Amino acid sequence: MATTVEHDIRRQRRNAVAGFFSTASIRQLEPIIQATMSRLLERLEETAQAGSPPVPIHHIFKACTSDVINKYAFGECFAFMERADFGKSYFNATDMFFGLNHIMIFFPWFATLMQKTPGWFVKAIMPNVAELVDKKSWWIDRVREIRNSPNPERIKSTIFEGILNSNLPAADKTDTRLASEPQLVIFASEGTTAFTLTAAMYEILANPAVLERLKAELCTAVPDEDSIPSFSQVDGLPFLNAVIQEVIRLHPGVMDRQMRVPASQPVIYQDKNRSGREYVVPAGFLVSMSPLCLHLNPDVYEDPYVFRPQRWIDNPQLARAFLGFSRGTRSCVGMNSARREMAIVLGTLFRRYDLYHGKPGRTLELYDTERARDVDANFDMIIPVPAKGSKGVRIRVRN
Repeated sequence: MATTVEHDIRRQRRNAVAGFFSTASIRQLEPIIQATMSRLLERLEETAQAGSPPVPIHHIFKACTSDVINKYAFGECFAFMERADFGKSYFNATDMFFGLNHIMIFFPWFATLMQKTPGWFVKAIMPNVAELVDKKSWWIDRVREIRNSPNPERIKSTIFEGILNSNLPAADKTDTRLASEPQLVIFASEGTTAFTLTAAMYEILANPAVLERLKAELCTAVPDEDSIPSFSQVDGLPFLNAVIQEVIRLHPGVMDRQMRVPASQPVIYQDKNRSGREYVVPAGFLVSMSPLCLHLNPDVYEDPYVFRPQRWIDNPQLARAFLGFSRGTRSCVGMNSARREMAIVLGTLFRRYDLYHGKPGRTLELYDTERARDVDANFDMIIPVPAKGSKGVRIRVRN
């Protein structure tokens, strides 16, 4: 779906899964997120009680987002939240896969070769991606099991209902193709959302005034600090949603340049700052831009590098220059589910925990974390990657 160039074919493929992410459908996601959050809180409590070293929070968030999207898409998950290392070996394998991004872009035949190479051979020459190869086999096995299930409700509870019942040609309904779209959804939902959640933890804890205002809003909307908020409790919270919007602006989960090609006629842009100046993009001419090119533009965002959620409340028109989930017909199909997942995770954590001030209580504290080194994008591997040698955002949890 994501790499389909021809507009009409891509629209058909997108429509087959779009219903799975409609406002009505993602209500089924709420209990999955809440159950996963409950386990996440337990793991944080265990960390605090054990007096263990600071938590690399990105490992926990990756486990959380992966379990959520797999459970939603397949009805089953890898239960990374139960593993002592939160599935670190699997995520290291996916990071290595993304690290091959530039090779695959400039040498497309390499991507085709990787897809067609037998799994046992890939594992032999690249043992670091072994768990990813195993998970790919798991996805295909789930496709076959769901397709052949005598229980019609089994299909309805997964992402495959829309695809199998669509008007897509038979070639788009093979086991391999059926596994490809959910695999894309998994990749697009676990690492990207986890990266933005990790950045949010840094920005909120590094800006006490933001945390104080966020907690005040959450205390009003969620009276019980031990509860896990519902969609209805977090959907309409203006400051929480402004925090999420500002985090995505500064730390978008996808760094890859988003490409557009005027198909049949040129596109003409008038320069508003210089009268009479215009730019013409000829038909068939490819234009691409990373979200950060726009999100850090000082002509659009005042003090663009500063984390300032209030800007979205003061000037809602800024949304016109927001590219965090792409735009138009190529926009992210799962952006509503991603926003809600981030809202519940952040709402739960910051309703329960405060910033550490040397006093007892449930608190969180950044540990040896620098934004430029551990949060900001230093490399574009489709997903943003921090500086070499970074240990990520680390947090000390106290009860």
